[in-house]
Amino acid sequence: MLFQARKGVEQQVLNHNGAAQMFLGEYTHSLDAKGRLTIPAKYRNELAAGLVVTRNPVDACLLLFPQEEWELLAEKVSALPLTDPRSAAFRRAFFSAAEDLQPDGQGRILLNQRLRDYAHIETDVVVAGMNKFVELWNPTAWEEKVGGENSKADFSSDFFSTLSL
Repeated sequence: MLFQARKGVEQQVLNHNGAAQMFLGEYTHSLDAKGRLTIPAKYRNELAAGLVVTRNPVDACLLLFPQEEWELLAEKVSALPLTDPRSAAFRRAFFSAAEDLQPDGQGRILLNQRLRDYAHIETDVVVAGMNKFVELWNPTAWEEKVGGENSKADFSSDFFSTLSL
């Protein structure tokens, strides 16, 4: 069972062991004939209470959030000014495509055709952990994105100093 604990002003989602939930690693899974994605076994306990999948307004991929993390994020997005056109556009892109899902007994979720089309997902899916959430990518787009970003990234000491590393 997942629960939330206060940590300063921020809320942190904790797993049943009292540790902060983390989604790490990269997996490639195939959709079945019905469009169902099998969630990596390593992620299943964290997502058993439910999850939300939506489109990423920045990249051609899908975002998958545990229900508790989604609720925290949804509060922040909903608090954005109603009169700001950027906020309105973000809310439309983020909430209108969102689907709340419950994994079945085999740890599968049904990705609807509209979301699959948005992310150009046909058969194979890269499931990439992003610590507090998961990204779902077309494998070719993932390789282009990660390979392109790594070759162009400026990971100088200035960048790492912001992390106190």
